[in-house]
Amino acid sequence: MRSKKAVCLILMGIAIAAVPFLLRMREQQRAGQYINQLEDKGNEDETSKETGSRKKEASPYLAEGTVGMAEIPELKIKYPVFEGTGTVQLNEGIGHMENTAPLCGEGNCVLAGHNGSRRGVFFTNLSSARAGMEVKLTTKEGVSHCYTVEEMRVVNPYDAWVTEESDTEVLTLFTCAEHGTRRFACRCVPVEDYGSERGDARRE
Repeated sequence: MRSKKAVCLILMGIAIAAVPFLLRMREQQRAGQYINQLEDKGNEDETSKETGSRKKEASPYLAEGTVGMAEIPELKIKYPVFEGTGTVQLNEGIGHMENTAPLCGEGNCVLAGHNGSRRGVFFTNLSSARAGMEVKLTTKEGVSHCYTVEEMRVVNPYDAWVTEESDTEVLTLFTCAEHGTRRFACRCVPVEDYGSERGDARRE
């Protein structure tokens, strides 16, 4: 009897330990679908113009809310960005705070993401960011801008520094810190010669 209980406890432990792994796999698969859809969007648009057809989208929400993609290669972060920071958006990827500058636009563009919770691990590694680290944003139109991390702060949840307006293009990333009581935020500035080096559009 004791051996059966021990086996059951071991199996339960394995099952519990496997849950985060399975959730992570599901999250990566969904993110991959969104990213593939974004990367294929240009080709799909051309095809639809020529044939009037269109591929089935990865998610009904994709066409309505996806505004681009955020990447931090050194931290292995690569997720779709959705318009808004509600439950739906943050459960699917990174959220763009409404009423802040658009992706790759003038002003302070603010992006938020969950940190290691059951809802998602999108910005879990953000706290390992360091000055000079590269961040890349790509809009759904295919415009890419590259930034470098300039400053990191741990702030209160409603600290005005995160969303303060800017006369120049900046990118602010933030996630929860200290068990949700504070926020870890990164301020990033553009790499001015990114477009000339890579052939991407830097500004309108």
